[in-house]
Amino acid sequence: MIMASSSQNPYNVIEGNPFDYTFVNRDGINYHLYFTPISSVYPGLVNTYSFSIEREGTNPHPLDLRIAATVVEVLRRFFQNVENAMIMVCDSIDGKQFKRRNLFDRWFHYYNDGSLNAINAEVGEGDYELLLTIYFKKDNPYKQQLIRAFGDLLSQDVYGIGV
Repeated sequence: MIMASSSQNPYNVIEGNPFDYTFVNRDGINYHLYFTPISSVYPGLVNTYSFSIEREGTNPHPLDLRIAATVVEVLRRFFQNVENAMIMVCDSIDGKQFKRRNLFDRWFHYYNDGSLNAINAEVGEGDYELLLTIYFKKDNPYKQQLIRAFGDLLSQDVYGIGV
């Protein structure tokens, strides 16, 4: 992923534990970004983590392009290890799964420097739906294994990932 323009500098990010980040935006809203390993549950997904973004409170806030730049900076750090892979899960609990996926897809297409692959999938059971995307570097040595394991995951119980 490439960096944002200087008019969209990322916020100052504090890294707690490895793969655990926080920042505060201009409106004083705290954001928590973190990666949770899933390879212990799904061994075929080697060096794969679910990715979560949580913000404090539920009040709407004005558009803030620096949030995207900050998320991209965290992802850039994560993908410095070519073997890392990430699964983004958007669930339908609040009915905003497509908005979240579309936002992340826009960020991916805008900031991706061509070094990352993304594979989207949808699974559902009744009224509950999950939109999943796996991201990995094109030169990830486990690329074929990740693709197979992601396909296998979709045919199994995926409801324990990141939710």
